Amino acid sequence: MLRDLIDAAVNKHVGPDTGVLLSGGIDSSTVAWFAAELPLFTGYYQGDAYDERPWAALVAEGRDWHQIEITPQDFLDNIDGFLRAVKPPYEGPGAFGQYMVAKYVSKHVQTVLSGEGGDELFGGYARLHIVAGVPVPAGFEHYVLPADYPTDLRDALSWEWDVNLPALLALDAQVTGAWGLKAIAPMAESDEVFAYAMSLPPDMRVGKVAIKAAMRGLLPDEILNRKDKRGFPVPYVEWANGPLRDFFMDRIGYLPDPTDPWSRKYWHDLCAGQTALV
Repeated sequence: MLRDLIDAAVNKHVGPDTGVLLSGGIDSSTVAWFAAELPLFTGYYQGDAYDERPWAALVAEGRDWHQIEITPQDFLDNIDGFLRAVKPPYEGPGAFGQYMVAKYVSKHVQTVLSGEGGDELFGGYARLHIVAGVPVPAGFEHYVLPADYPTDLRDALSWEWDVNLPALLALDAQVTGAWGLKAIAPMAESDEVFAYAMSLPPDMRVGKVAIKAAMRGLLPDEILNRKDKRGFPVPYVEWANGPLRDFFMDRIGYLPDPTDPWSRKYWHDLCAGQTALV
């Protein structure tokens, strides 16, 4: 049933001059699967830790697939344009990567579909795993819940849908709109998919259980069984301590700590135009 609901939600938006944002995860792969005739767009950075293409390739094989590398020079050339395009709150550093992908995509299509909403509906976030008491994705073993994050699973799921998702969709609209591109999230916009998710017990809405079951036999098992999905990981801390050292010192007055990968202080300082007192 969920498979058919997502299929209908996606195909409602399939049309000419439309593409799909494809990462290596279940949500975007699901949208790409049901939009089989549309071109695919995947952003990446150099380095295995920042490159989801090996998984995206499992869905993109034989299709019109655009691979968009984001470089340190792209950061220097485009960060100010990004900051002009977005409004607070600036969300995470992955937003700049989205902006760069949108820049490229806008030269090829006018509308782009994404898998946004899947994490909120079907529990992809490590923080939801922690609240639910189930194992977190690989790489998040040392992740600590934010102090103000709900500790009741129903409340946490509600927060993701009511607070987090609207902020992410607003950001999507800003970074795509900056390039004249329209972003659509079929799962997030479907009343039927939402109603199905809401009918599930809270524990069945964590760990992508429902969507994995729905897509089993369609998507490759390598994607459905992944334990290390990383979102849109970024190398900016590495860049700040390497080729962009001078830029970060000029802009924020310090270098982000490579031993504290979860800290976003450097990003928020950069976006807010603050300079640390050092």
